[in-house]
Amino acid sequence: MQSFQDSHLYTRLRDTIWTPSQGNSRKSVKWIDGLRGIASFLVVLTHLARAWDYDLFSPRDNEDVPPRVLQWPVLRIPWQGRIGVTIFAFLTGYVCALKPLKLARAGEYLGAFKAIAKSAFRRPPRLILPATIALLISWTMAQFGAFVVANRSDCWWCRYAAPDLEDSLSKEVVRLGENFLSTWTTGYMAYDDHQWALLPLLKASMLVYILVSATMYVRFRWRVVVYFLLIAYFHQDASKDTETFQIQAIYGTLLSDLTHHTPFQALLSSPTHRWPRRLILLLLTTLGLYLASYPGEHPEYSPWSNSLLTLSPYIFPPEVNIGKRYTAIGVDLLIAAIFLSPSTQHFLSNRLLLWLGKQSFAVYLVHGTLLRTVLCWVLYGTITGEPWEEGVDENGAPVLPPYLPLMGPWVVGLGMVGWVGLVYGVAVLWTGWVDPACERLTGWVERKVGVRGEDGEKGEGNGNGNGEGLPLPLPMQMRPMAVA
Repeated sequence: MQSFQDSHLYTRLRDTIWTPSQGNSRKSVKWIDGLRGIASFLVVLTHLARAWDYDLFSPRDNEDVPPRVLQWPVLRIPWQGRIGVTIFAFLTGYVCALKPLKLARAGEYLGAFKAIAKSAFRRPPRLILPATIALLISWTMAQFGAFVVANRSDCWWCRYAAPDLEDSLSKEVVRLGENFLSTWTTGYMAYDDHQWALLPLLKASMLVYILVSATMYVRFRWRVVVYFLLIAYFHQDASKDTETFQIQAIYGTLLSDLTHHTPFQALLSSPTHRWPRRLILLLLTTLGLYLASYPGEHPEYSPWSNSLLTLSPYIFPPEVNIGKRYTAIGVDLLIAAIFLSPSTQHFLSNRLLLWLGKQSFAVYLVHGTLLRTVLCWVLYGTITGEPWEEGVDENGAPVLPPYLPLMGPWVVGLGMVGWVGLVYGVAVLWTGWVDPACERLTGWVERKVGVRGEDGEKGEGNGNGNGEGLPLPLPMQMRPMAVA
């Protein structure tokens, strides 16, 4: 008979949410989805802090006061930003390289090149189509005045990121087209500035496809040399965000390659190396959390962050974003610790984090618009932003009225919690309806433009009637990839 405790609601919820997926944790890559779910949630927390408590980006509110608890090292990581997008870039490299490297190691070079060709073709529409739908939704809401409250609020970041409308609909239509173009050329988008990261993520995926194709026949040990040379090259490159995207994409490719390297996996699984591995994990985790805690603003306010600031000229090239640089190194160390720890991978594979990971892209696309519309309506107690009457000074110059103040602390706290639930509710609908529609449209385009064989028929499909095959010439000699 089932015990009362086992039938308790709490126990059933615990078993449903926290039970990890079954299988060998060494061979499973489900932890990647769990990590993606954490990254997307951290992005949401970061933007809440940026909007209404920007002092969390500093180690103290000012030099003369002690730090708040959420400004302490490690505890400050979820609020100060940077870490979420950096994880997304790593995941891009890891996932894009995983299948072709696995096929190449099995000697299936044709299958590996076909996997790269298919993925490279699908990647742009699978990013551009959902992002464009999100742009259209945000643009439509703007035409009905949904961003007025954000533009009149006392939240400086909401005012900065919320669009101001042109004086006619025709100009707004033109502006819509310009914003679509700029999103995928310069990374700027006026209606939802969070889409800035999509273009470098797309470029990072193409970097991975080129890298894997170029090193397909290279021995594993020399591929590793290539990875480290590229990481060193981008480390000394002072261009904007190379540490956030290019280095992370290559690092993800490296770990993806190590996932299939049998000697390395056997070394990690050896019981004789258990305690040395645990000491390495402790070192990687501690140092990674410390470096990832580097504040985005005023590092000179605290001794611990000022010491990192003093050290930075000896580590990084001049005129770079030091906060992003330290975050990138910290994230890499933490991911290395996860990669070496089966128990951590087991935890990241629980059902709750996998569910969060499934909604991650949708959350990224919708949360910015919902923050500057619905959340602002709740926190400022108005939808219209009225009354808002401009005055004039003694010289006849216009004078703006005071910005809208926040409601009471209970409204703010409950409103933010409810808003997070709304974001994930909308994300579930998006994942269930919008993403499949974009996938079907991508498949239709692929079938229409896919390469045809000499007999006039479309290339080999994937078994589901999609005709996704892209025939490639077979190399003259097909040798199994060397692993040592």
